Formats: sequence, C-alpha cells, structure tokens
Amino acid sequence: MIVPIDFVAGAHGHFLEVVLNRFFDLATTNSDPFNTLGASHRTTNEYLESRMFIADHWCERSPDQLSKFDRVISIQFDQDDLLLVSSISLLRAGDRGIDNNNLEIDTYSKLNNEFYRGLLDEILTAYPDINSNQKSIPRNILREFFKFGFSNPNINGYWKKQQQMRYVIPVFVFKFKAFYNYELFVNTLKELQNFVGLSVRIDNELNLLHKKFLSLIPYIDNQAQCDAIIMAIKSGQKQIIPPLTMLQESYINGKLENIYKKEMPFHEPEYFTSTEDVLQYLETQAPKL
Repeated sequence: MIVPIDFVAGAHGHFLEVVLNRFFDLATTNSDPFNTLGASHRTTNEYLESRMFIADHWCERSPDQLSKFDRVISIQFDQDDLLLVSSISLLRAGDRGIDNNNLEIDTYSKLNNEFYRGLLDEILTAYPDINSNQKSIPRNILREFFKFGFSNPNINGYWKKQQQMRYVIPVFVFKFKAFYNYELFVNTLKELQNFVGLSVRIDNELNLLHKKFLSLIPYIDNQAQCDAIIMAIKSGQKQIIPPLTMLQESYINGKLENIYKKEMPFHEPEYFTSTEDVLQYLETQAPKL
C-alpha cells in the first residue's frame, strides 16, 4: 500500500517521508538522509524499494494519480509561515541552492529552469520595464515583488499552490508548524498511526534525527527577527537593523504597509539600517496607499 505525501516545495515533505518510512519500521536503512543543503534528498536503492510513504508535489504535478490511492497525507502551512516556506523553497527545491539574499545576482540563470520559470515570468510581467538583456534583476525590484505576497498572503504564490491542494480521498493534514516543536511533532506522528494502521516507534533515534533536521535550517529565526524589528518600529524604539535577507526586507515592508497604510520605498537598493530611519521615512516621506 502506497501512501502519498503531498506538499508545496519548502514544506519538508521529503523529511516527513524519511521519518514515516523509518519509524513505522518500513524502510531498511539508517543512512543520513540530509544533503549539503539540509534537504532530505539522499536516498539508497534499498530505501526506495522498501518505502511505503512517497513524498511529491502530487496535486501540482500529477493530480490524476491521487485518485488511485485510498488516502493521502497533506502537509499544510499557515499564512504566517510564508516567510520560512518561501526561503526554504528557493534554497532546496530541485537542490538549486538559491540564497534569496543573493537573488539579484545572475537572477535569470537562477530562475530560468523547470522549478522557477513561472516565478521568473511573474516578475517580468509585473515589471515589464526590466531590461531583458540583463542577467540580473535589481534587489529593489525583487524586494518590491515579494512584498505584495506578504502584505496580502492570498496572492502569495506558495499560498495559491496550497489552495489548489484538494482531495477526493481521505486526507490527514500534517501541520507545517509541527516540524518545529518536537512534542507536537511526536503527537502528530501518534495521531497518524490510526490513519495508516501502523505503529510508530518513538525513541532517541527520532529525537536525534529531528534535532539535526532543525539545525540544518538556516532561516529558522528569520521571522522572529523581523517581528521584533516591526514591534520596535511600532513602539518607537531606536535600534540598529542588522543586515537582513531580501525576503526579510520584503516581509517587513509588506507588514509595515498594512500597519501604517503608507507605501514603503521602491527605488532604494539598500535597506534601512535603523528603526529611527524607518520611522522618519514613514512620518515625513511615505505616500499614503
């Protein structure tokens, strides 16, 4: 019996596949599943032949195949997970290793492939004045493009993909947030037992694997850092803004526009370096939305 795991890229589908096959005692391997990017993409023929749970972007790539199964596990995130999901997706999907903080460098070669061509087309459509002969897209344009998906998550590309994940067979929803809390992760695995009719093995091996999984996520604290900066701005606290990733800059701008109903700057290549500068801009320069 094959049980598909459906997920949007960046939502840890392959890690869940490894965990379920290994700790439901189906796979006959204990090898390290993590590659150099931290993705659980390292497999052996022995593992592939013994697995029962198979992770893929089922609804996106082969929705017709899903009806052939009698159940599905669907990993689903909330809108407040979008910064983390999008950061991880760019880095790990297709093992492309795209650091969003350097996306303005050689942008076309990074996105012009089967994994990101749709994203590249959306950016070029949104900003038709971009010089098509350039190999790079300026950081301020990328910051502005991704901003809208954070200010209005309903138009975020990752959220729209998840909204298209619909099933006509029984589904178990595995919450994305459960990956980040070991107790919640274990409890969700225990709930899954009845759904698949198997018993899960909870032991120190699982605990160690989960700890390593978390240690390999470079963006794990990015949203908390952004939220702290936004809170400091709202409360008028003066503090230095450390260097941020491009998606963090987009996230902060999107959230500030929702709060102040004013437009954050578009043309500046460099981001703010202090909350004092942000407040001064909002108070004296920012046009109303």
